[in-house]
Amino acid sequence: MKKTLLATTALAFVAAHASAVDVELYGQVNKGLFGFDDGSNTDTVVIDNALSSTRFGFKGAQALDNGLTASVLFEGEMASNPSNGFVQSSTGTFNSTAATPGSNTPSFAERQARVGLSGAFGGVYLGQQSTAIDGALTQDLAGAQDVMSADYARIGGGLQFRSSAGAHPTTALTANSLTTTVGQNRADSVRYDSPIYAGFQGRASVAQGGDSELAAFYDGAYGDFKIKGAAGVQFVNSATTVATNQLTRQYTASVSVAHTSGLAATVAYSGQALDHKTAGADEAEGWYAKVGYAWDAYEVAADYGQSNHFGSATLNSDKVKAVGLGAQYNMGNGVSVAALYRNLDADVTGTPTESIDLYGVNMRVKF
Repeated sequence: MKKTLLATTALAFVAAHASAVDVELYGQVNKGLFGFDDGSNTDTVVIDNALSSTRFGFKGAQALDNGLTASVLFEGEMASNPSNGFVQSSTGTFNSTAATPGSNTPSFAERQARVGLSGAFGGVYLGQQSTAIDGALTQDLAGAQDVMSADYARIGGGLQFRSSAGAHPTTALTANSLTTTVGQNRADSVRYDSPIYAGFQGRASVAQGGDSELAAFYDGAYGDFKIKGAAGVQFVNSATTVATNQLTRQYTASVSVAHTSGLAATVAYSGQALDHKTAGADEAEGWYAKVGYAWDAYEVAADYGQSNHFGSATLNSDKVKAVGLGAQYNMGNGVSVAALYRNLDADVTGTPTESIDLYGVNMRVKF
């Protein structure tokens, strides 16, 4: 539940300016307890859920005399052990006791810090923020969203697939390295959001460094169906030198439909385009599908995802598959608990690997 910011000692500066800008404080703590079995060892970790991180922020807006509205957003993020970053011990041998590293030193980072002006023309925003394509992969109405998403490597993506031959984890081979990088995009950028017409909104951005993005979002209803969807493209700034298999564009799209009966389904796609391709090179693409059912405060869902060639364009076989089951109970007032089981399986030429079983529970408290 969001509350209007009141004067406090720590926030005295903001409170002193409340007469000029209406400011709200919001945030959440999102933690999980997860275990894994990598085919050799098992271990348990306490994580910060990277699907929707622990954060807090201030946002404000003020109508101006010229008909425009000025806005400000500052959002910080804190993670002591992000769910897409924890790994096994690099010194463990096959059939040895796992030794997952302890919690990382807690870090506080700027997640978003931007200013903006909006009006009948839409809105223009400047600063560290979500770029146009952010969220286009993960439009989802199919339930258990605290722990399940098309960006499935956000939980357990840092775990290293062990070689079937034993010994050490293959340090360069993780779900993170084998899946798309456009699931959550934020950068120092300029972004334009169009007005919303019949549920549709267009977005465009240019990030520091030159990457530009275009995206379209939809949120609406038709009869007994609620529909959400998005599609976007990122134009990757060209390198100063011409490289083979050079990444030039990334694509992403998702659509989700929910019926008033509680049944829902989601599909998503991600892909890449390469320039100066070598013989036998493959452009990356990934697919994701999810079905769910919701009743009262409960949600259950099952999903499947597969990503091909995101690790390397020149491998004959380079893919990761993900299968998951999830459940969520929404307790009200911004509090939810969820559970997840997921199997991750890699298939890379010349590297036989063990699959990873991941399982755990999660709790999110919003304010």
